[in-house]
Amino acid sequence: MKRLKKARRLRLLAAWLAVAALAPAAALAAGHEIHGSNDFSITYNDVQGAGGSQSSLTEGTRYLEILNLFGNGRAGDFDYNWTVGTKATDDRRNDQKTFSLTNLQGRLTNKIHTITLGDTFEAFSQYSLNTAVKGGSYKFTPEQSHLPQVSLLYGIAYSRWDNFWGVDAVERQVAGGKIRQNIGPDFWIGLSGVQTDDHVRVLGGELTNHQTWTVDWEYRPIPGLTIQGESSWLNGDRSPSDGAPFDAYHGHAHKVVAVGDGGPSRVTLEYERVSPEFRTTIGSATPDREKVKAKWRYKYSKDLSITSAMLWYHDNLDGQKAYGTDHYKPEIAVSLKKPFARQYAVADISYKLDRAYSPVMRSLDHYITMGYRDRFGVLDSDSTFGIIVYDQNGAAKRKDVEFTYNTSLSSRHTLGRFVLKPSIYLGGWTHNDEVAENTDQIVEYSAGLGVDVPDLKITSTIRVGENRLLKEAGTDTAKTFAGANVFWRPEMLAKAQGMLYAKASVNDFRYDPNLAAGSRNFRETSVTAGISIQF
Repeated sequence: MKRLKKARRLRLLAAWLAVAALAPAAALAAGHEIHGSNDFSITYNDVQGAGGSQSSLTEGTRYLEILNLFGNGRAGDFDYNWTVGTKATDDRRNDQKTFSLTNLQGRLTNKIHTITLGDTFEAFSQYSLNTAVKGGSYKFTPEQSHLPQVSLLYGIAYSRWDNFWGVDAVERQVAGGKIRQNIGPDFWIGLSGVQTDDHVRVLGGELTNHQTWTVDWEYRPIPGLTIQGESSWLNGDRSPSDGAPFDAYHGHAHKVVAVGDGGPSRVTLEYERVSPEFRTTIGSATPDREKVKAKWRYKYSKDLSITSAMLWYHDNLDGQKAYGTDHYKPEIAVSLKKPFARQYAVADISYKLDRAYSPVMRSLDHYITMGYRDRFGVLDSDSTFGIIVYDQNGAAKRKDVEFTYNTSLSSRHTLGRFVLKPSIYLGGWTHNDEVAENTDQIVEYSAGLGVDVPDLKITSTIRVGENRLLKEAGTDTAKTFAGANVFWRPEMLAKAQGMLYAKASVNDFRYDPNLAAGSRNFRETSVTAGISIQF
């Protein structure tokens, strides 16, 4: 059985690779366009210190090659295009494979009939299918409005092409189709069906098989008002582990959204109900949830906008739990341009309440965020300040206050052939835990300088700074960092839209000196040089 499945996957992959191999040849023979981009870089990483095992860098010299080819042309009455992308690297923290096929697609269309092979995405609906597959699709888009639009799809829901030749992943075969029919100029309705079958279990994981039928529609009764909806019914069975039998289950999901957009207002109303057993694998939904959401954006004037929203949702729809939890999340935000008669100023403030309630728990959390952007002479400033108050009673008690704050100043100066862009940044986070009676802080400060030479097409930046974590109960840490980037577009690479670049960074990590001296300290240095071209 496994041999048959493997042979089936290899045949499907061989067909896709054959298309990819023939498409460039056909394009060349017909004299059609082929373009590409290539980025090649070499990185040297050095990690020193007793705590070097904590570094995220791979030591030594490593390379990274990213190549993409694109083609398009016309064959008879059909337009076609194709793309092939690859990545090669010997850095396992960048990719687990030395060579990877990152994308592969071919498309043929005459505006009525469209065939796609390789990386294929057809969004049937939120619930039934909104995930890309490795496979193929056919789409019929009639010129006459009274004929239905038809879409067919088959493939395997792998996230990587490498999954076909050795990287463990569940083999999830997907087959489906959708018919969409216009019923007058203001109303359309669609019917879709999708079948998924899992064939290879990975690390004792769950296998599922699903049939999902969905009806979606859209109606525009008057100008400025759009009403959309979809309903989905699922029949499935699952095997939770090796040797376990398949258990059948059924679920359903429904959603209606109304959007009114006219004048200074935009209003959105949404209702959704998803049953506990609706477990979509290639769509998106949160099982066991009923929610109502309303949002109103009102532009009072060209400088003042007000946005308000309310979200309510709860679970335990079928009474399958001992109790359910209700959530209430109202919020309001105000954006004001030119406050205090300042031409370049923008002020924002928002408040959100998150209230959750159940028979055994109550929480009431407050979120306040304020922002202000302005220009003072040659200085541009951007500042934000936030407060979060957590208040939870029940089995897990929590009474915390978090403060976040940051500000940045920057400017731009032209001195002869140079453009200088200095900047400074100061930010931090403070957490007060009233239950544990301790306070933790993070403080970060840095200074940067950008240097551009426009006539030589050079841009560069350098930044140095420090990030400190100060814990009342725990280990203090500090990271001193410095980084520099240089990008150059020389004339000799102008035809290829080429760019040379270099990057360097140093991070020095230090821990509480009360620990064994230097037992966790380390320094990491990384230098990268590369070339990027388009052709």
